[in-house]
Amino acid sequence: MAVGSERRTREQGPLLSIVLPAFNEAGNVGPMAARLGEMAGALGRIEIVFVDDCSRDGTLAELRRLAAADPRIRYVSFTRNFGHQSALRAGLRHATGDAVVLMDCDFEHPPELIPEMVARWREGARIVAAQRESAPGDVSLFKRLTSRLYYRVLDAIGDVRIEPGSADFLLLDRAVVDTINGFEHHDLFLRGLVRWLGYPLVTVPYRQGVRSEGESSYTLRRMVDLAVTGIIAHSVRPLRIAIHLALAFALIGVLLLVYSVVSFLAIGHTVAGWTSIMSAIAILGAGQFLVLGIIGEYIGRVLRETRRWPAFLIAETEASPPGAAGETLRHQAPREETPRRASASS
Repeated sequence: MAVGSERRTREQGPLLSIVLPAFNEAGNVGPMAARLGEMAGALGRIEIVFVDDCSRDGTLAELRRLAAADPRIRYVSFTRNFGHQSALRAGLRHATGDAVVLMDCDFEHPPELIPEMVARWREGARIVAAQRESAPGDVSLFKRLTSRLYYRVLDAIGDVRIEPGSADFLLLDRAVVDTINGFEHHDLFLRGLVRWLGYPLVTVPYRQGVRSEGESSYTLRRMVDLAVTGIIAHSVRPLRIAIHLALAFALIGVLLLVYSVVSFLAIGHTVAGWTSIMSAIAILGAGQFLVLGIIGEYIGRVLRETRRWPAFLIAETEASPPGAAGETLRHQAPREETPRRASASS
């Protein structure tokens, strides 16, 4: 930390940044900003950084109004929809606080938990992770079952352990934020990455809140994409599993061949009909396509990394005029040199 930053922290107290991705949340960003503003007395100095993931409603216009009325509110707007994880990354790049809280702005992540997270940070934790403890009625049965199954699979084959009920509701120390900002890979699975880093981490339980307005944009397809990203980003075991599957299906093919020979020599007739042949072809074909699919998923992500395209493009921030929305600039600048105007980050 620079000398000026140390003097500022000592005289004014630490600055807390709160990063909130938003996609079609025009009805929620205002109430969330008001709620966080009411909590400012308990939190100390804060800045609120909204990341608009190219919303189709009036979210951006509402963010412009909020930023003009309150200097503590900042925002980042994408040129197109880049996804939740990219929005989190953009928020981390633009947050300037000594600690950064990541949360959703739909009130499902209760802001009332932030003071407890800050208290644990002040006790020495570099990472504070909120862990959902839901009653049966809080989350659908399908989501509870799939979430539990996913974390068991990830725990079995991954190189990090993520507690069931984990989410991207986190508090990160500035040292952790700077470390994450140094990663340039395209696919980000933040809740896995923060655990892989190895910094001191504590968890705090919470009950999921009720969405204030609108409907969740996290569809089943996005949930599956995030799950696949989490597995591939933190494990190469699926590639090894593909080898074992290939061997297993090859063994099945050999057994079918032996069965055919024995039937011809011992019983005196060949395999009757086409059912057994088609079954063998289907089994072996399914195995081949499964193995190719697993390998292709890894190769596709390697291709995305080698292209070195930016993970997101910024069209506008609170410091840039709306007329500059079409101007973009790719940069790799450190946090102190990051230009707060139309830009792109990799």
